[in-house]
Amino acid sequence: MYKLVALVFLLSPLMAWAQLTADQITTNSNYPRALAYLEQGKAKYQEGDYRSAVIAYNKALELEDSLVDAYFQRASAKSFLEDYEGALKDYSTVIRFDPGNVSAYYFRSYLKHELGFQRDSSLLDINVAIDLAPNDAKLYARRAYIKAHTFDLDEDKINHTSAIADLDRAIEIDGMNQEYYRQRGFSKSQNGATLAAASDFEKAIAIDPGNSDNYNERGLIRLKVEDFRGAVEDFSKAIEIRDDQEYVFRNLGLAKYNSKDFYGAIEGYGMAISIISEELRTHKFDRAYKFKLTNAYIMRGASFIALRKTYEACADFSKSYELGEKRALNYLKKYCRP
Repeated sequence: MYKLVALVFLLSPLMAWAQLTADQITTNSNYPRALAYLEQGKAKYQEGDYRSAVIAYNKALELEDSLVDAYFQRASAKSFLEDYEGALKDYSTVIRFDPGNVSAYYFRSYLKHELGFQRDSSLLDINVAIDLAPNDAKLYARRAYIKAHTFDLDEDKINHTSAIADLDRAIEIDGMNQEYYRQRGFSKSQNGATLAAASDFEKAIAIDPGNSDNYNERGLIRLKVEDFRGAVEDFSKAIEIRDDQEYVFRNLGLAKYNSKDFYGAIEGYGMAISIISEELRTHKFDRAYKFKLTNAYIMRGASFIALRKTYEACADFSKSYELGEKRALNYLKKYCRP
C-alpha cells in the first residue's frame, strides 16, 4: 500500500505545485509577510522552540502555500514534536513542489523506516535520493541501515551482504566517517565475518576514539570470541566516555559474569536496571525495554546465585517474574522456597 502512495507522490502532475514566478512574487502582496513568518519560524527553530516554529510556518503557508522551505522546515520541527505523520505529509508536499529535493526523499525514507512502514516504501525513497545524488555517501549508509534492520522477503533473510555493498560504496566516497565503518562492522559480524568486523571497529576507533559505540561494538566481538578480559576493557572504556547507555552496562555485566567477576556483574546489571527503570518511568512503555529489564534481573540473580546469595537472587527472579518474564519461574522453582 505505501509503495503505491509513494509512487503517486512522485508521478503527480507538477504544474499546480510550481513555485511562484518572479511576476507572481511582485504582484503577490502576501509574499513579503509570508517570508517574514518563515524567518520567524527559522529563528524559533534555532532556539529549540519547535511549537512556536510550527505556528510561524503555519502562518507563512496560510499567506503563501507554495513556500517549499516552509514545508521542509515545518516537517523537521514536527519530527522533534513527534508529529511524525504530519512530518511525512510535509516532506511529501516538498517532493510535489520539488521532485529533485534529495533531502526530502532522505528524511521521508528515514521516517517511513522508523515508523515501521513496509521495507520497500522506505527503500523506494532512498533509491530515488541516490539516483539524484549518486556521490552522497550518507545516502548509501542510510540504505545500508534499512537493509540491515529489515527483513528482505525476496532473500528470506536480513540482507547484510547487500548492506555491506552499500557501505563499501559509502566508504569509497568518504573513508573518514567512523559511522560507516561501525555499520559495516555490524553487518560483517552478523554475516559471521568476525575478524573482518573487528578490523572495521578498529578503524572506527582510530578515526574517532571518543565515540563510546565503537568500543561497545568491538567489545561485542571480543565477547563473541570469548576474549572476556578484552570485552570488559572495551565496555568499561565505552562507559568512561558515556555512562547513560543501559545496553553497555548490560554488556559489561555479561562480560564480567563470563570472566567470573560476579560482583562486577552485579554492579553492571544494577546500573542497567536503574537506567532502564528510569526510561520506563519517563517515556512511553516499550516492550523491548521490558524484556531488557526482566533479563537484567535474571542475570543479576544468576550472579547472586554464583556468590551463594540466595535471598538477593530470589528477589531478582521474583521481580523479573512479576514483570511478566516466564523464564524466571524456572529459577524460582530451582533456587527459591515456595
